[in-house]
Amino acid sequence: MDAARRGFLSSALLGAGAAGAFVPPGYRLTFSDEFDAPDTARINETASGGRPGAPAWRSRYRHARSTAINGEKQVYVDVAYRGSGGVALGLQPFSIHDGVLSIRAEPLAAPLSAVLGGQRYSSGCITSELGFWQRYGYFEMRARMPAGRGFWPAFWLLSKRGVWPPEIDVVEASGARPHGVHVGVIEQGRSPAQPGGRWLDGVVDTTDGFHTYAAEWTAEDVAFSIDGRVHFRSGRHGLHEPMYLLANLAVGSHDAHWVPDPDASTPWPGRFEIDHIRVYQRG
Repeated sequence: MDAARRGFLSSALLGAGAAGAFVPPGYRLTFSDEFDAPDTARINETASGGRPGAPAWRSRYRHARSTAINGEKQVYVDVAYRGSGGVALGLQPFSIHDGVLSIRAEPLAAPLSAVLGGQRYSSGCITSELGFWQRYGYFEMRARMPAGRGFWPAFWLLSKRGVWPPEIDVVEASGARPHGVHVGVIEQGRSPAQPGGRWLDGVVDTTDGFHTYAAEWTAEDVAFSIDGRVHFRSGRHGLHEPMYLLANLAVGSHDAHWVPDPDASTPWPGRFEIDHIRVYQRG
């Protein structure tokens, strides 16, 4: 099994009733966060393990706290982050209530922006990079996305080796286009005749409630589904290495058509609400 297990699993998790309604037959649970306990302290920069059933999450990308190449305007923070100053700024984008993790994005006051690289907004990112990764499986998130210009929530996978590509985008959404999502794979050498991803328009309203977004990744194919219905398949691919999980709420992008920057109409704060994240593997 190509997964790191550092306190993530308990016998209860692997017992009866663990499988969700949309999980294909033959899979067993290998990772789960139901966000049942309000322990946001387990989301931090160096998180690598947590209590059984509630894994710890790293609160930043491997290389940085934002991605300028994508035109993002936020910095990913946690309550202990200091920026370029000497003391913790106390910015907390994470909260857990009633079994739901909320990732909050909001504008930064000028003094805070000055010690946060000039970024205009704060937001949150969770990754399992330091604690869990897996090759192949069924990867699922149940979530409600924020509405409004500038919001770019996503659930995706990156290589444990720290190289890019590959990437699997289980779902990307835009607050400015709530009736469309993007799914797909990014890999080197992929033929233009076989696109790795697809825009799905009119399939779901990402803001009207909680929906289940998933990808079944096998050695032959990656099948992307929403609420149990497959909408796109990658076909043959070269993605055969362990990958870890990421969920984040970016603000703004380099593509003004897909994710335009916030403006006066943007309803602050933006909240990316996640009911659960689960991973399964055959066997």
